[in-house]
Amino acid sequence: MSTSPDGRTSDTASHQTTSASEFDRLFGAEGHDSSFSTIARLVDPDLPQDLDLFSFLCSDLLHHIAHQLDLRPQQTLADLGCGRGGPGLWLASRAHAALIGIDFSQVAIVQARHRAAPHGVDAAFAVADLARLPLTGQCVDRALSLDALQYAPDRVAAARQVLRILKSGGRLVLTGWHPHTPGDERLPPRHRHTDWTRVLTAGFTDVHCASTPAWDDVYQGIYRTALTLHAEPGSALTGLQGEARRRLPTAHLLCRVAVKAARD
Repeated sequence: MSTSPDGRTSDTASHQTTSASEFDRLFGAEGHDSSFSTIARLVDPDLPQDLDLFSFLCSDLLHHIAHQLDLRPQQTLADLGCGRGGPGLWLASRAHAALIGIDFSQVAIVQARHRAAPHGVDAAFAVADLARLPLTGQCVDRALSLDALQYAPDRVAAARQVLRILKSGGRLVLTGWHPHTPGDERLPPRHRHTDWTRVLTAGFTDVHCASTPAWDDVYQGIYRTALTLHAEPGSALTGLQGEARRRLPTAHLLCRVAVKAARD
């Protein structure tokens, strides 16, 4: 966290940036073999079969998100950092709601559009930066961001964009990680000082953070399971295994969290 010259709290210090082209490569590889979804189901067989995954979700966390969103029929859900569209499409279909998906990866958006039709969801997807959402003010009822707002260079500014597009009484639910010990230098810089509760106090109300050891177990379990499998060169699994080798040594220093916040 840092303070800008006008006294506002921001969350910009030492964040790694990952380019859209890197995510294009990751989503392209996943589109060929769905390795992540396959491994996630090995770890948690209770995940819905019609759910395409590219984030560290388990069935318990997914249903917690659905409960906290409380998405209703005819409402509109904005999925920010929607990736291939899987969880947003599942949630919108289940609630008979409309969906707007935003991601900075062109490859992900193409895949999300392709996946929308079988779900029967009124869905629109766009390539855009989360810090400059191409949406009018107070146009959505609910907002979702699964492990995506952490990539914003200024997390408070990104949160304010979410606040801008939410209708009065709207809700945001996001997932991410908190360090067990803030400032722990063993962690990647992106996670060392993360405090989503503090970030969302910039305009949101009723901010509530939840966590459970089971969510951590699944997060680490996906990495561990990936490392037991044979990977073809250049496959999505190869990329996941490389990430697992980098992240597993410090994964126990993080707490998987889901945060709900409301707009007055």
